[in-house]
Amino acid sequence: MYVDSHQHFWKLSRGDYSWMSNEYTALFRDFSTDDLKPLINQKNISKTIIVQAADTISESEFILDIASKTEFVTGVVGWVDFENKNVKNDIDKLSDNSYLKGFRPMIHDIEDINWMLKKELEDGLEYIKNKNLTFDALVRPQHLENLLIFAKKYHNLPIVIDHIAKPKIIDGEIDKWKNDMKNLSELENVFCKYSGILTEVGDNYTKEQITPYINFIFEIFDSKKIMWGSDWPVLTMAEKYKTWFDIAIEFVSSMTEDEKNNVFCNTATKFYSL
Repeated sequence: MYVDSHQHFWKLSRGDYSWMSNEYTALFRDFSTDDLKPLINQKNISKTIIVQAADTISESEFILDIASKTEFVTGVVGWVDFENKNVKNDIDKLSDNSYLKGFRPMIHDIEDINWMLKKELEDGLEYIKNKNLTFDALVRPQHLENLLIFAKKYHNLPIVIDHIAKPKIIDGEIDKWKNDMKNLSELENVFCKYSGILTEVGDNYTKEQITPYINFIFEIFDSKKIMWGSDWPVLTMAEKYKTWFDIAIEFVSSMTEDEKNNVFCNTATKFYSL
């Protein structure tokens, strides 16, 4: 059994995808369960996690509704405004739905690099920790030093780094990223998503470009802390779903069967309590 720990759906007419523009030719249309189902069936993927794609409560409700009607969707990572004084009410409202597994602020789009360390976030973050929910860290390399401080502060909060922290693969920047990711990997509550890698290079990616980054992730994180994800449909800017799955499988070919099962099923299952 395979689990896709990271995919999206959206409906452009909703109007709350502030990052979306018609410049994203491959993405500038609706994506639904009907689009994804044949892709996961082709690779025997039986479970997926929908991750928020807009910074609105209503979009989280939209994807929770999809989850409740879709057999293969087993969890949702939603969004709340952690600075809102009524954040606990918002968390309660969304988590009343059993498909809600955690939250993801869109940190990579927030101008303040120190945002995650703001005192105003503490109540909401402590609250999701106490409700046994998780935190997806959508960050870039420049956020990793602060993420280390954040992860130590909220040491009982399960945190997963999305897309191996979106390193600048196309520019070959790796040394500082390696150091910061190594420090984070040593924390018990920090996990990593094996996803979003090809998109950082684009459709002209080469195996030689991505190999040092992928190999390093498997060097520093135990397989019990790595979960594969497609990042579909964002993935389609660089590659087809089936091709990324095959590439990802190839990189773990030397692992034991138990380790492979961790990466492609067990880690996500345990992290998100599927």
